[in-house]
This record gives sequence, structure tokens and C-alpha cells, in this order.
Amino acid sequence: MKKIVAITFSVLLAGCVSHVAQQPLTDVQLEGLWKDPHKSAELILSQMTTKEKIGQMLMLDIRQWDENPQGYAGERKEETSVHALPEALAHMIYDYRLGGIILFRENFVTTTQSYKLIEDIQGARYRLPLLIGTDQEGGYVTRLREGTEMPGNMALAATRDISMAQVSGEIHGSELSALGVNINFAPSVDVNVNQNNPVIGVRSFSSDTDLINGMASAYIAGLQKNHVIATIKHFPGHGNVETDSHVGLPVVPYSEQEWRQNDLVPFKYAIDNGIKAIMTGHIVVPVLDNTKVISKHDGKEMGLPATLSKKILTDILRNELHYKGLIFTDALDMGAVADNFGSNEAVEQAYLAGVDVAVMPVHIWDKQSMDKLASLYQYIEKKSQVNPELMKRINESALRVVEYKLDNKLLPQPMYTGAHALSVVASAEHKNYERKVAEKSVTLIKNKGVLPFLLKKQNNILVISDEKARNELIKSELNKISSELQDKTISATGIDVDLEGQTLPQDVNKQITHSDFIILVTYNLKAQDNAAQSIISLAAKYKKPVVVISSRNPYDISALKNVKANIAIYGITGFDITNAGRNSLEANIKAGVRSLFKNTQDVTFNNPTGKLPVEIKDANNNVMYPLGHGLTY
Repeated sequence: MKKIVAITFSVLLAGCVSHVAQQPLTDVQLEGLWKDPHKSAELILSQMTTKEKIGQMLMLDIRQWDENPQGYAGERKEETSVHALPEALAHMIYDYRLGGIILFRENFVTTTQSYKLIEDIQGARYRLPLLIGTDQEGGYVTRLREGTEMPGNMALAATRDISMAQVSGEIHGSELSALGVNINFAPSVDVNVNQNNPVIGVRSFSSDTDLINGMASAYIAGLQKNHVIATIKHFPGHGNVETDSHVGLPVVPYSEQEWRQNDLVPFKYAIDNGIKAIMTGHIVVPVLDNTKVISKHDGKEMGLPATLSKKILTDILRNELHYKGLIFTDALDMGAVADNFGSNEAVEQAYLAGVDVAVMPVHIWDKQSMDKLASLYQYIEKKSQVNPELMKRINESALRVVEYKLDNKLLPQPMYTGAHALSVVASAEHKNYERKVAEKSVTLIKNKGVLPFLLKKQNNILVISDEKARNELIKSELNKISSELQDKTISATGIDVDLEGQTLPQDVNKQITHSDFIILVTYNLKAQDNAAQSIISLAAKYKKPVVVISSRNPYDISALKNVKANIAIYGITGFDITNAGRNSLEANIKAGVRSLFKNTQDVTFNNPTGKLPVEIKDANNNVMYPLGHGLTY
């Protein structure tokens, strides 16, 4: 009897696959294939052409589309952002048998629009549902313009509250799944031990691997509870670098023992606990692979990035760590790869290294880019015909992608209605929880009698930062506080100053002397003896109290002298470095501002309780403030 059932199921699957060879699979057909994902995937793969297999191994960026770009030079404009699916892109998704699309801030404008866009993308599929991915990390890297950002990984770790990490994952998962996104390229589990790291910083939970493991696993559980697959990144670890891989090729200076004791730990922990997706890092780790290659950009010898390294992705990640899930590349259009390897060659080498899905190898922003996409398919297909190893890898990865889609029960349409999405995305409940996390994360690093500031009847507060937008956000919150006070008022003034430079505005002395309290907002200071230091010195001269708010990474106090009060808020803007698109992290900002004052009869302010998730060191590498440091009132 069992044998008859098995044969019947096999025939059913074969008939199902054959019958819909040119059509999208229906929900009912997909549910039949879910019964045995591996066997179903093998049957599907047996009827795929090489082109179809390659399509499953690509995830393309469609943030822009311009039918007739005039003098196109790679610029990105709001008027050409893809908010609705153009017919040309719908045809591309079908004709090229694509397996995945990655979406960015340009694509996520409103909840209703985002829901419809993803619905149409899935409607254009060839057979299987598409992987719809985005980078909703929270904090510094956020994609949904109307979504709940959450304060970010380092802010979560500063709370030391595992439950907050899980609920943050649940909030992101519920909002993404409501829109139809089924994979999130988050969280970063990089160990941020280098306080000069220009690209990770607050995207990391901590420099402590135990803290990362606890926070990351809770966030992952929350995300996947809502049917969105988590992707940890950036293997083999992006925390100890001083170059941004968007523009260059970072080198990790660890010995193998240091790498195994630091960067490897969170990845191994997540793998041992069943993580289903990992993203690579465009970083060179000589102790893991010392291969040298010649750059196509300048002809110089360079190291091989992990994304293209078989020793790292196959020998270590697959064979040593026994990782079974999908391997995604970081964006292949980033400078670390794009400037040094040909685009087609980079995809080929990534596949040979062990990658399953090449992310963003070609910009699909205009008709010319379609020619590049056609060239990529032709190149990989031709190479696979003469290189048995590449063909073997294509078969392995295409099978893994198809099985992944079936095993995770991906459906081609959002799980919920558009009305449900409107009720969930950026709901009052979610935004309220975001505020709670932000308030609990605020870390009081130093306080010599400055905080909490006691508001008088009339208060002139001067806000100084290097960006007008930051000043306006803080002034807005101060004005809101003023409106809540019964018998006190706040008058807020802002000055924009290049805090890394040497020059101060001519009227800064006058502004300081007329102030009762100064809020100096720094953003990743890199060196001492700067304008920020001059402001602190002037304030001391005129006996004016100053609080320094480290608005992104918490390390700024290491570049300043004679600071009497300093708090860290772990982020003031969300930043899409691939397109300089910003959104304000209002929860972080408001929590920081509301941590500066003493409670009154009519307004209760926030008492900071956050603990540093990293060490803060001085220029000589001496620890100024240890991991876990944090004052309160």
C-alpha cells in the first residue's frame, strides 16, 4: 500500500510539473509539492532548462526604471523610482525566469502602493513564487518609508532585554509579511570590535559574542514567527575593518585564532540553531584565503573577497560548519567587487565559490541594462557547457533554491489582505513599542553634575550639530516638550557647524552666551582638535552646561576632552548608503532628548538605563568605558 501511495504521489508531481511547464504554479499545486520538498524540487529541476536554473540563482534590483534615459550616467532620481511595476520589468521577470527581486526605499513609498507592487511582481513570475527580499535591519538600515524602523541592533543590545529583541523581530516580520516580503536580509551578526569601522558600527549588536548570540537569536525567532526568513550577515565577519565595502575592499587583519574566537562565533551559533540564509561579505580575510588576483580596475594585485572564495564559502561554511541553507552574495554592484572584477566574471566566480543566489549583479534600471542581463545569461550558460564544475554548481544551487521555496511554503501572493497590511504596518502599537525600546536603550556614558537639566521658567536651549535636519528634529521635540509644560517654556535655537572641521560660525560666541543649556550632537567623530572640541571649550569659558549626544556610534567621547555629560542614542537617521536616502529615526531622537531633563509635575522624562554594548577606547587603545558601562539618575 505504501508503495502504491509513493508511486501515485510521484506521478502527481510529475504531471503537475509537466502540465504547468509554461504557467505559474497555483496555490493548490504548490501545496501538493510541499508534501515532499526535496523530491518535488528534484522533479522540478529535471524539467528546467539551464536558463531557468540560472534565473533561480539571481536576485535583481528594480529600484529605478527609465525607458529612455537621456545621457544616463547612473544617477538615481525619485521620478524614475519604481513604485508600480512597469510592463517591461514584468516581461523581464517572466522572460528571464527570475527567482528573486530585492526592493529598496525607492520601492516602498506607502503601504498600499508597496502591497500592490509586490503583488504585481509575483503575478509576473514564470512558475515558482519569487523570493522578495529587502534589508529591514532597523535603525541605520531601514527600507520601509511608512514602516516601524525600530531603534537598531546596538540600541537593542544596550537595553540588555532579550524579549525586546524578539518583539522587534516580530514587528519587522509582521510588517514585511503583510506586504508580501518573504526574506529579510537581517540581522547583522558582525562583531564590531573596531570603533573606526565605517560601515557596520550600530548595525552590529555588540563587540561581545554572547550578547550578539542572545539578541540575534531572539530577533530571528521573532522575524520567522511571522513567516519571514532571516538572513544573517556578513560572512565571514565584517566587524573588524576600516574600509567601507560599498566603495573599497576591506581587509580583516585577524589571525585565524582571533577570527575563530570572534567573527566565527555568532555565525556558528546561528548555524547550529538552524539559520536558513546567510549573506556573504565583500571582505578579504587573508588567514582564510590568501589567494591573490589582479584587479581589472587598476591592474594591481589584490586579495580575493570572501564572496568569491571557494575556500571560505565551500571549505569552511559548507564543509566545516555543515551549513545547509542558502548563501546570498552581498550586492555585487558594490565597489569592492564591481570595480575589480568584470560583472559576468564575478557572478561565475561567486557560483564556483559556493554562492546560491547572486544579488544585484546588474542594474535593471533602463533598456540598456537588459542587454547586460542577456549577456550575463549567455555568459554563464556558455561557460557551464565547457566547465562541468560550473554546471554541477548550477544544478546544486538551483535545486537548493527551489527546495528552499517549497520547504518554507512560499506562496505567490501576500498571506494577508491589503486592509490587513494597512492595519499592521506602522501601527500605533508597533510605534509605541519602538518608543519603549529607544527609551530603554539610551546610555548615559558620563555625567558630572549636568544631567538631568532642571528646567526653569524660561529656558534658552542651543542645539548644535553638523546637519540642519538633525537640528530641526531636536528643536521640534524641544518645542513639543515646551507645549506639554504648564508653567515653563523652552526656546530652541539651532546652529549648523562642521564639527570635524576647525572653523566656527562668527556668531557662535553670542549664541553660547545667550543660552542656558547646550545640546551638542556629534556623529562619528574621527579625530581630536576639532570644532566640536572648540564648542566645549567655549561653553566652559562662559560656564554654560553642555551635553554631548553621540547620535550614531557611541565612541565620539573618545575624540573629545573635558566632556562633562555624554549620552548615546545609537542612531539619528536611517541611511540607504546605496542611494543616500534618509529617514529620521524619530524614536531614537525623542528618547535622547527626553532623557536630558528632570521630571516635573506635568511631564515625566526618561531616566536612561542603557548599558554599553561595546568598549570605548582612547587613541592609545586603552579602555575608557568598558562593555556594560552605563550611568543613571
